[in-house]
Amino acid sequence: MIINTNSLEIFKQNEYRETDIGLVSNNAYLSIVATNNCQRNCFYCINSHTDRRLNLPIGKAVKNIKKLVDKYGIKEAVILGGEPLLHKDIVRLCRQVKEVGIKKLFLTTNGIELVNNPKLIRDLSRYLIGINMSCHMLGPETLDKMKVIYDTFHEKNVKVRINTNVWRENHDTLESLLDFIHTLTDACVCDEIRVSNLIFKDSFSVNNVNNLRAEMLILTDEEYQNFFSDYLAYESQRHAIFVNENTLGFVKYYLIPTPVPVIVNWNMGSKVSDQVCENEIEKRKINTFKCLVSGDISLSWNTKNIIQL
Repeated sequence: MIINTNSLEIFKQNEYRETDIGLVSNNAYLSIVATNNCQRNCFYCINSHTDRRLNLPIGKAVKNIKKLVDKYGIKEAVILGGEPLLHKDIVRLCRQVKEVGIKKLFLTTNGIELVNNPKLIRDLSRYLIGINMSCHMLGPETLDKMKVIYDTFHEKNVKVRINTNVWRENHDTLESLLDFIHTLTDACVCDEIRVSNLIFKDSFSVNNVNNLRAEMLILTDEEYQNFFSDYLAYESQRHAIFVNENTLGFVKYYLIPTPVPVIVNWNMGSKVSDQVCENEIEKRKINTFKCLVSGDISLSWNTKNIIQL
């Protein structure tokens, strides 16, 4: 089997260089919050219960992104939300982000705005190399819609990844996860699948409130440990599994080379604040930057870590 590694972050090896804000990885990437607006209210999302009226000011954001590219050599970015496709000028944002030097641009979406909208898909395809669609529940109607979206992006050589999370009663058994993966594979609706655990929100998030539903549905570290260990043990009987324990400095990445490759993004015992070291600036390792919905560049999802460019 030949696997194209263009969008498989598991194969990245970090080299760090000293800067005024710490040690910046040569693979550091930028997350861009296009809007806080969304059609959904997922319990685990850091943008839930934020001001849904806030949209990214493109002029300010692009100016700061260019400075970030020039100063720290950022080559890769992913556009997020909320739901980024609800930003009225999302195609222009993609174009201008590419124009200031971002080489690889991805977008993460729930896919709702892509249904029956081939023009939007074609417009986005001019600037994206990959689209990540969040999906947890599958049914015939959902698969039919995903197939149309996939085929249209595939024609434009844009890779489609399905992102899914594990929580209580959502792919939290080996049988249910395998059924989900096999259904996606058989339906030919994606090029990759990424499976991740959930971590609790904390003071470094835009929204740091863990509601009762989160407390009930997010598994414990021990439960996640047992679940992923069982899944990897099952797959290791059939495939040689690739692992990179420090792709982003705090996350384990596993690649299972199934017909549709599966990436396990395993962040155990970590909080958002663990990604940002407040002390000893010269020693902290920076793997990601954030362009907040305000257009400012930060090292975390709130305004306490905005950097001056």
